[in-house]
Amino acid sequence: MASFRETPAPPTGPLHVGYLDMRGPIHGWRPKGTKDWLLVYTELGRCLVRFPGGEFSAGPGDILLFQPGTPQDYGQHDPQGRWKQLWVHWIPRTAVQEWLSWPELSPGIRHLLLPRELRRDILRELTLATMSVHSRLPRSEFMASNAVERALLLCSRVNPREQNPRRHPRIQQAADDLTQNLREQLRLETVARRYGFSRSRFATLFRQQIGQPPGQYLESQRLVQARHLLAYTNQTLAQIADHAGFSSPFYLSLRFKKHYGRSPRAFRQQQQRTRGPR
Repeated sequence: MASFRETPAPPTGPLHVGYLDMRGPIHGWRPKGTKDWLLVYTELGRCLVRFPGGEFSAGPGDILLFQPGTPQDYGQHDPQGRWKQLWVHWIPRTAVQEWLSWPELSPGIRHLLLPRELRRDILRELTLATMSVHSRLPRSEFMASNAVERALLLCSRVNPREQNPRRHPRIQQAADDLTQNLREQLRLETVARRYGFSRSRFATLFRQQIGQPPGQYLESQRLVQARHLLAYTNQTLAQIADHAGFSSPFYLSLRFKKHYGRSPRAFRQQQQRTRGPR
């Protein structure tokens, strides 16, 4: 693994999708994973996924999920072969994250094998997401997100964990409440106590169910909100910082640039150029 150069990841954001149809060697290696979720669907060929203690060869109909922060080590199984795959880097909505409790290949790496009767429908939705996100149509990002979510709903039909979910409803409620009250500044101990957990138990269950520690999850939701307001409103940076729960415009700018790779101002200007006059 050390012989590979680390693979750049798309800027952390609500949604990035793509399609690859390649022959010959191709490899993705991110030893620290990414800050968002990664979905990889193999349409043709085989993808070799390596993880501590083993490896897995994913073929047509195999769909993989990497949780945030999970090392990613995957690529073309046959160096001389062909691999067609669709990938999605995204930050799921809170309500969607409960759909992602798939069986695990390894901690943080989840997997489903899709039956043939579902593959065409899921491929159609993921292809639509790819086409939408690269178009210049109004609300194209939301169209792409909806397509990804429809694909995940189809996956739920064959998820064995859907029949016996091992979830704490209070954790889901906590995540929902945090998303709906981004302005509220809370300590982890306070949130845990509010929902009847110790600090350590709440942090463990939250990460297992939601896929991120509580503080990281809350910041990611605040950044998603700020990104939306920058793209679709004329609010000032100070107004956006207040609405999204950041202590100051300066701190919002600092965190936004770290996560998205550009300043809020540069992001808004790029969105205006892409969308044109409204």
